[in-house]
Amino acid sequence: MVTYDRADTTERIFRAAVEEFAEAGIAGARVDRIAARAKSSKALIYSYIGDKEALFTAVLRSRMNELAEAVVLRPDRVGDFVGDLFDFMTANPDVLRLVSHEAAHFAPDASPDFAQRRDHYAEKTRAVQEAQAHGLVDDSLTPSFVVLSLMALVSWYVAAPQITRMVLDQPETPDLHARYRAHLVTVARRMITPEGSRPEGNAPVPPAG
Repeated sequence: MVTYDRADTTERIFRAAVEEFAEAGIAGARVDRIAARAKSSKALIYSYIGDKEALFTAVLRSRMNELAEAVVLRPDRVGDFVGDLFDFMTANPDVLRLVSHEAAHFAPDASPDFAQRRDHYAEKTRAVQEAQAHGLVDDSLTPSFVVLSLMALVSWYVAAPQITRMVLDQPETPDLHARYRAHLVTVARRMITPEGSRPEGNAPVPPAG
């Protein structure tokens, strides 16, 4: 009698689904292709997880949880958050593609796990507020705007590599990657540093905290 390891099968389905949804979006994804990639069956996917939209929701939830665990906005290093986010997103470009497909398929308020994810971002906003209370972030800035701006700094480099190639006019190399990461952190720190603490001229901004 053949036995199945549900955890292993589910992991294979999720890996295959990430690839399929990242490439084809929700409307274009095919459950039979996911099943073939996972060396599973459509019937098993429907039995374990549900229909295609339920599978997308489960996959997106899994990847967003991984992002949340890997990248934390800390009050004492708000400026460094953008570097940590850049590292994760460039190593996992499928995450931003999944989010883009989510935006194309769902109305904003109908996005999967909307309330829970909103609360997660509220924690980041509170971290910025704490940093402002300790004089580490300009208190004239709206905390939620700071969070969204830091996240936005990373997006284009990952979401539109063709635009990155056009603007920078050079192929990506480890050196370019490292220099752009350092640039993002510098921009973020300068953006949030209280005006009286900003260094003169082009001197680098010290790390928060």
